[in-house]
Amino acid sequence: MADSPTPSQSPPRSGRFGAASAVSRHADTRTAAMEVADQLIDGIGDSCDLLMLFGSYHHRAAFSDGASYIRHSIDASVTLGTTGEAVLGGDEELDGGAGLTAIALNLGEAKLKTWTTTPDDPFRLKQPAMMRERLGFDDEFRVGILLADPFSCPVPRLVPALSGCGEGKPVPLVGGVASGSTQPGMNVLVLDDQVTSVGGIGVSISGDIDVDFVVSQGCRPIGKPLVVTKAKDNLMLELGSRPAYEVLQELGQGLSEHEKHLLRSGLLVGSVINEYKPRFGRGDFLIRNVLGFDQRTKGIAVADRARVGQTIQFHVRDKDTAAEDLQLLLDAQQLSTPPFGGLLFTCNGRGERLFGEPSHDISMIHDRLGNMPVAGFFAAGELGPIGDGSFLHGHTASLALFRSRQSGAG
Repeated sequence: MADSPTPSQSPPRSGRFGAASAVSRHADTRTAAMEVADQLIDGIGDSCDLLMLFGSYHHRAAFSDGASYIRHSIDASVTLGTTGEAVLGGDEELDGGAGLTAIALNLGEAKLKTWTTTPDDPFRLKQPAMMRERLGFDDEFRVGILLADPFSCPVPRLVPALSGCGEGKPVPLVGGVASGSTQPGMNVLVLDDQVTSVGGIGVSISGDIDVDFVVSQGCRPIGKPLVVTKAKDNLMLELGSRPAYEVLQELGQGLSEHEKHLLRSGLLVGSVINEYKPRFGRGDFLIRNVLGFDQRTKGIAVADRARVGQTIQFHVRDKDTAAEDLQLLLDAQQLSTPPFGGLLFTCNGRGERLFGEPSHDISMIHDRLGNMPVAGFFAAGELGPIGDGSFLHGHTASLALFRSRQSGAG
């Protein structure tokens, strides 16, 4: 496999807005690719601006061949694809079985710029001007889509660096971390006619198009907001000048039996994104896992850096909360013009594992926003914007919605 795909810039070609998604459950990659290509051509014609491809790990060995066949069949200007634990597309989530899915997008007069990051040629995380140039960031930047290998791409450091390189302007990012392998070198990333198993690949979309985002972390707060008053690395040592673990124990005593069960099943911590808001509610927190407790210091270890002065609140997650959160966020999108297509990056801990029913998230998207084409995959980490920043999430459904730009829109 080639280790360094070559970036490129694609001018607008079609001048049209539109999308088509396709899905095949066939385990033979060539057969699945033929089925997907036929569906895309039926839905959008024989050309597209952007082709996004997703294959379950069953298709790993021949994924690049399948991608090449589909890419040439539909004459895609830019192609991006990855393998994952499971994929989704059309109106179903192929959770646990073989699947090959795709979405073909015509993006009007929007401009596309591809980019890569590899161990040999990484983004220089402390050089924001160089990052902006490589990303193609400008005043008309709408979104950057990143697909990354978890073993060779420093996604936890790359995402905040990309998010913060815009000189005070938001840098919206979506995408996912490949989830199809438990060992290095086994994930497959495809950028146009190039294939790699390391690093990350991406495409930036700018210009005459609107891209909106739904990032559902699926949690609800318990207790009240607390201020971290002592911390070290990823340990919250004191909350409100008291040992953090003692504060948590006290909180647990006041919960209902159902909430105590959720607490034991998986405690989460939400860090406030904007400390200047007078009140905090849904969407104001960045959710992180609680990793454990330090008996000596009475500290709580979290999956992020703990910082003195930050406001946090404990959270829990269950299927009802996750469903309600996604529904409310989708309902808010009904106030805008209908999207013509969507990309969905959802956690591999969601799906039937969480909801106990097939195709929960994609069914709700279609129920709330209409039967638009959607494709994506179950990721080992999901990218999505919250507030003015973009973050790497877990247990999250991150949806990018493409809308034709309204006349007079800035």
